[in-house]
Amino acid sequence: MKKYRRILSLILLVALMIVNSLTVLGTEGELDKWTVKASMPTPRDSFGVAEVNGKIYAIGGYSGTEFTTIVEEYDPATDLWTTKANMPTPRIELGEVEVNGKIYAIGGYSGTEFIAKVEEYDPTTDTWTTKANMPTPRNRLEVVGANGKIYAIGGRTLTNGTMATVEEYDPATDTWTTKANMPTKRSAFGIAEVGGKIYAIGGYNPTNAIIATVEEYDSVTDKWTTKASMPTKRQDLGVEEVNGKIYAFGGFSGIDGITTVEEYDPVTDTWTAKVNMTAPRFKLKAAEVGGGIYVIGGETLANRMQTIVEVFMSSSTEVVSPTNLTATSNSNSIVLNWDTVTDAYSYTILRSTDSGTIDTVIASDITGTTYTDTNVTPGVTCYYVVRAVKNGVESANSNVASTMIEISNNRALLLIKLLGENDKEYDLPMSDVDTFMSWYFDRGVGQGPAYYTFTKDYNAGPYISREDYISYDKIICIEVNEYIK
Repeated sequence: MKKYRRILSLILLVALMIVNSLTVLGTEGELDKWTVKASMPTPRDSFGVAEVNGKIYAIGGYSGTEFTTIVEEYDPATDLWTTKANMPTPRIELGEVEVNGKIYAIGGYSGTEFIAKVEEYDPTTDTWTTKANMPTPRNRLEVVGANGKIYAIGGRTLTNGTMATVEEYDPATDTWTTKANMPTKRSAFGIAEVGGKIYAIGGYNPTNAIIATVEEYDSVTDKWTTKASMPTKRQDLGVEEVNGKIYAFGGFSGIDGITTVEEYDPVTDTWTAKVNMTAPRFKLKAAEVGGGIYVIGGETLANRMQTIVEVFMSSSTEVVSPTNLTATSNSNSIVLNWDTVTDAYSYTILRSTDSGTIDTVIASDITGTTYTDTNVTPGVTCYYVVRAVKNGVESANSNVASTMIEISNNRALLLIKLLGENDKEYDLPMSDVDTFMSWYFDRGVGQGPAYYTFTKDYNAGPYISREDYISYDKIICIEVNEYIK
């Protein structure tokens, strides 16, 4: 009996390890990954979410006691939340979208009325600006950006009920235009944009209740087309697009929140089941950063105002890491080479003098498979990794490659031609020349002091010290004549 207990304990331990890893097989043997992140500071539901420059902003909502104006910024790079300037108008069930680096909070419910207010948030200045009202006040609508315009779609009011209304907002002119109605009236649905087309997914329809209907809107032709329905009927779901695929998360099934995740491919008009969320939720929000989808908040009937944050990485969004990275040094630079990654758009180079933490980006948008690093200090070992980039998504690190430029005992005549001044010539050890050149290259990218100081330890005469200050802006050209001492 003890033998069987040990075997059962081992099986349970292995199962627990698999669950805790948050990495599970998809329906086609793929690996989808869920990772828990820092919780949202303020418990709330019915809030808005938008992403700008790699940061995610949670806006407004209901705190349990009031309709809030709270804005909190999440940085996926540091896994930290920061409080930002409050939104002017407290509201829930609003629409939110980013266009040209600004976030637009549109419509919603104030607690006493359905509103049409539009307020623009600038993350750079942390300020809000009031814009032209939406023509039709409503809540539980969806808004999305396409071709530089914003589309406010569907929603509801007490007077009009659930609507199919579509109104287009132009941020450049601060004006609204009425567009073709959505074929299916709905509220509490999901929305995403792919290639200029807008997809309305699921939601609540007063005739058919909770639906799985998917309709595509072409903002250029102002026409709607019915597409393949989502496998799972639901409302109050989270929806986000990554690399041309649309992901639907959780939602309300009519009974309670669900964990279902499904992927839609607009090219093939097909749906695929993905790995479920770790906890059922509806009224959740989703935003994409770096190929990962951050699913934030939500509620169940038994547990409102959840603050959970999880990031979903689909196997279909992962990028293969570069391989066979090598680093070769010469007299004044280090040359990197690596193997091509199929379909990679570009590569990012990272360097460090610490083998344990290689996290400083020294070059990005490199389209070839070789790179020469000239900003290197002789005698210091440099460690490198390379990442492949595709559709804005970076791979994991390549293998680590390291080397250093040997310190030379040679000397050089350093000639510096200056604008409007006499030329300067110095007889220096090569190590001093390398230090000067490192300063020069740093100044070329706006780093370091504006002047370089040469100490003249010859012909001192009666002076305590003699120094030349060379301004970067005066340098026309540099000539290095190395010789063996």
